[in-house]
Amino acid sequence: MKFRNRKPKEVEADLVLNDGVQLSRKEKFLRAFKEQSGWLFVAPAVILMLIFTAYPIVSAFINAFKQDLRMTSLGVTGQPMYNGWGFDNFVRVLKGDTGTGGANFLQCLINTLVFTFVSVPLSTLLALLISVALNSIKAVQKAYQTILFLPYLTNSLAMGAVFATFFKIVGTQSSPDTVGIVNLVLGWFGISPIDWMGLQSPAWQLGSLSIPWAKYIVVIVYEIWSGLPFKILILFSALQSVNKQYYDAARIDGASRNTILWKITAPMISPQISYLLVTGIMGGMKQYSAIIGLFDDTMGHDYDVGTIVGYIYQYLDSSYTGYAFAASLILFAIIMVITAINLRVSNKRVSY
Repeated sequence: MKFRNRKPKEVEADLVLNDGVQLSRKEKFLRAFKEQSGWLFVAPAVILMLIFTAYPIVSAFINAFKQDLRMTSLGVTGQPMYNGWGFDNFVRVLKGDTGTGGANFLQCLINTLVFTFVSVPLSTLLALLISVALNSIKAVQKAYQTILFLPYLTNSLAMGAVFATFFKIVGTQSSPDTVGIVNLVLGWFGISPIDWMGLQSPAWQLGSLSIPWAKYIVVIVYEIWSGLPFKILILFSALQSVNKQYYDAARIDGASRNTILWKITAPMISPQISYLLVTGIMGGMKQYSAIIGLFDDTMGHDYDVGTIVGYIYQYLDSSYTGYAFAASLILFAIIMVITAINLRVSNKRVSY
């Protein structure tokens, strides 16, 4: 029983040792080194993760509880000064009472949730429909795949800046050539030009919060469009592995195309759909570069379309790092809760 699942050389070595032969320190070191040699292959990745992932997380967690922490205020030891420990940073961030002006956390949170939970499901649904259509078009399938995947290869800042030209009013509203392509199309239906992205952009007021619905539409359309290529690639690849016999049997039973889509196709690729929803929500909660590309670093008028990551960067730029660390931990907790709920639901709805 002692030598079960052991190699003959290992058994022989153990027998020699049991006969009283002692290994030298060098031999012991070499044997231990060989047993742990696998760690040498993963050591570079582990070291990089410790430096660039583990350390920032631990540092952010500690510094979030340092009240009034600012990188520009250095003590006699050369370390940033702070005013004791506590939850003051979290309270001020959640209340929007940091006393420094700029973005409001609750406004940024609502913006981020709206952008994420509208764009991610819609883009996933559109990607599913386009993937199913591509799967049935054999002649020009490769060409369409290439065209649809091109936005994924483009820098998000450049893509956002170009995309904004469709909505921006670059002149006076009295000149039909300067109101943007979208407003020109709306004008064909008798709709007056809308200031989609400027200071006069229409918005709803909910107390101290602003709901700039026109800017929301611009961001959501952009998010759907930019998120389609990757989702189409994943879902189209998943469709290739679906057994065609299920479709043949459904057609024999007289099932319609809608029934086949929602009763056969969707359940068969539900793991990929769940993956796209989870990763899409996590990515949407961390959205920042697209907003900068569309609205510059001010993220709209007085940060009215700012996101939580934009809120964090604002305080990092102004050296109010205590508020930035607190906001980052709140964002981390929100993403963890949303992901846990999503995974809980997918365990009941996803077919493996």
